[in-house]
Amino acid sequence: MPVFMRELAFAADRPMENAGDWWHLVLDTDAPGLYVEHTWIHASPHADGETTRGTQRFGINDFLTLAEGQPAHPMLTSALKEMFREGAPTSA
Repeated sequence: MPVFMRELAFAADRPMENAGDWWHLVLDTDAPGLYVEHTWIHASPHADGETTRGTQRFGINDFLTLAEGQPAHPMLTSALKEMFREGAPTSA
């Protein structure tokens, strides 16, 4: 089954490099589950050119609690409001 991803935010380490932090809202239809995935690639500031990479998943409630101040926090709140607004029944 498919996995649907919506980018919430990207924070670049340095301009013109493919390094930084990405946050996505993810719906996994196999699990099923809705969660935030944080992926990072950080280049070493030293000349050795090493990079660190990783991925971490957060439940929605955990992310809203633990990630306050992160660039994706207001974007997640906005995406959730949009999702529920679109699905809300209209009153006659």
